[in-house]
Amino acid sequence: MKKFFICLLILSLSASAIFYIGWVQIKVKPDTIGIIVSKTNGIEDEPVVNGQFYWSKLFLLPTNAILKTFSVKPLNTEKTVSGQLPSGELYTSIYNSSNNFNYSFTFTISLTISPKAIVELFSQNKISDNEDLEKYLQGTADTIAQLATSYILEKSRENPKFLVESIRRDDLFRAIKVYNDFPQVDLQVFAVSQSKIPDFNLYSQLQNQFIQNQDKYFINSQEKSADKKPLDNQNNENFEDDSLS
Repeated sequence: MKKFFICLLILSLSASAIFYIGWVQIKVKPDTIGIIVSKTNGIEDEPVVNGQFYWSKLFLLPTNAILKTFSVKPLNTEKTVSGQLPSGELYTSIYNSSNNFNYSFTFTISLTISPKAIVELFSQNKISDNEDLEKYLQGTADTIAQLATSYILEKSRENPKFLVESIRRDDLFRAIKVYNDFPQVDLQVFAVSQSKIPDFNLYSQLQNQFIQNQDKYFINSQEKSADKKPLDNQNNENFEDDSLS
C-alpha cells in the first residue's frame, strides 16, 4: 500500500511538472503577447495571450521551443510634418513677399496592433523583437501623418476658407486609405494639435505672375533672336564679297 502511494505521488508530481512546463500563458505578462517558435514546428500561428489558457507540448522537449514576447500597449506619439510649397522661396525673394509659404502640422497619434498581426509580421521577418515592433509602428505613424498633411494641403488649395478643425476623422481616413494600406493597425487617437497653412491665394497669384513673366521673357528672346539673324546674314554676305574681291 505504501508503494502504491509513493508511485501515485511520483505520477502526480510528474504530471504536474509536465503540465507546468507546457503551461505557456503563465509566462506572458499583462499587456504582452507571446509567439512560440520551435525547432520541430517553426512559428505557431496562434499567439499566446495573457489570461487565456494555452498549453503546448512543444516545450516538453528541452531546448526545442522558445517564447518571444511583444508589447501590445498602444504607441502614443506626436508627429510634426513641415515644409514649403514648391518654389515658395523663389517667389518670396523675387516679389519681396513677407509670406514664405511654409506649412507645419503636428498630429497626436495613438495606435496599436492586433496580436495576430504581430504574429504575421514576425512570420514575414518584418519584426524580430519589441524594438522592431516600435519602429514599425513609428514608421506607420510617420506615413499616416504625411498622407494627412497632403490631404489638408489639397483641401486648403481647393478651398481658401477651409478650416483644419472641420476635418471629420472618417472622411480623412477614407481619403488617405488608412485601413486599406494598414489593415492591421488600429488608430485609437488621431488629432491635429497644431497647424500652419500657407496663403494659397497669394501663392497662386505670384505663381501666375512668375509664369507670365517667364513667357514674356521667352517671347522677347525669340524676337531678339529673329532680329539678329538678318544682321548675321548681311555680315556673312559682306565677308564673302570681301573675300571674292
